Amino acid sequence: MRTSRNDPAAPLVAGHPGELLRAPGEVASPVLRVVLERAAAGSRPGAREDGHVVCLAIEGGGMRGAVTAGMSVLLEWAGLVAAFDRVYGVSSGALNAMAATLGQAALSVTHYEDAARRHVIRRARPLLGRPVVDFDLLFEEVITARKPLSGAGGAPGPDFRALAVSLETLDLRVLAGLENPVDALQAVRASAALPRLGGRAPRFRGERMADGGLFEPIPYVSALEQGATHVLVLRSRAADFRVPAMRDLGESLALRDHPGLVQVLRSARGVYNRMAGDLEAGRAGAAHGAVVDQVTVAPGARLPARLDTRAGRVSDGARLGAGAMAAAVLTGAIDLCWQPVVYRADPLPAPAPLPAPRPDPVAGRVRRGAAVVRRRRAEAAA
Repeated sequence: MRTSRNDPAAPLVAGHPGELLRAPGEVASPVLRVVLERAAAGSRPGAREDGHVVCLAIEGGGMRGAVTAGMSVLLEWAGLVAAFDRVYGVSSGALNAMAATLGQAALSVTHYEDAARRHVIRRARPLLGRPVVDFDLLFEEVITARKPLSGAGGAPGPDFRALAVSLETLDLRVLAGLENPVDALQAVRASAALPRLGGRAPRFRGERMADGGLFEPIPYVSALEQGATHVLVLRSRAADFRVPAMRDLGESLALRDHPGLVQVLRSARGVYNRMAGDLEAGRAGAAHGAVVDQVTVAPGARLPARLDTRAGRVSDGARLGAGAMAAAVLTGAIDLCWQPVVYRADPLPAPAPLPAPRPDPVAGRVRRGAAVVRRRRAEAAA
């Protein structure tokens, strides 16, 4: 939607991507310039002519991934996802990455709204010996059964890759070669697995896996190491955010039952702040001779927490993300009319007919007795 924020009485005018997209020369970001040039030329994955390898890297962070899900929705609406060659995601950002490559970002953002319920996330469950996050319910019911992601009927999109940590070797894995949505969703679950908080570790290709954010919380380094020349990073935090030192200590205590992961955390201590600092300073791709830019929400924005169950806060986070992306690629004063996705589920089976009621002998005797009394009263009156 397009309107003037300074004039609440101004009419809303439905926007079309062709009318609202900035021209390549109107953006300062060299990465977005290439993305817009490709979009204008109708360039598609697997048929490039510019010699670039352009990647999208999507940060997660549990329910805070709703922010980058909103950014992905705007990219999808603007027709810009096809301008990327590969899309990398970590943690919940892997779900956003998968959805974007399948052309279903607008559907997947509703997964966050569905997950913002206490039957999926409940902090008190460890007192009952159960995980805080019910990953079985989230992936098998909320995502797979109710709103499955499918690439059927769509044009081939960018290559999807998810980051996870192997609990067998304690190494980072870039999960690629995902042949269908089922494999891709298993890779998402592996990338988002929360040790201790999410129950048993999922297996992917024979290895037990955990959240790739333990090694690479902002997944642009893997893109660079695999040959990217341009990377656009979608952040679920503001550009100036840095992880407090006490949070590293808290995570180490939470993983005390996994000595190997505690060692991983110690070796990766401070990695988030270094990556965020390099992005903010514009030097993230320097060592690889590449260009890396980021899209972030404004400093001080009220974002969802990692385990947030406030549906309103989660939806607001998605809108903030979409607004940040709109400001980066669209012209004019933009207002977003968040349109829910209508998803048709399989019809429920017809209910079985109710059994015929059994005769009640006591009630029958009462009715017969009442009839006898009425008859005798009528005879006496006559």
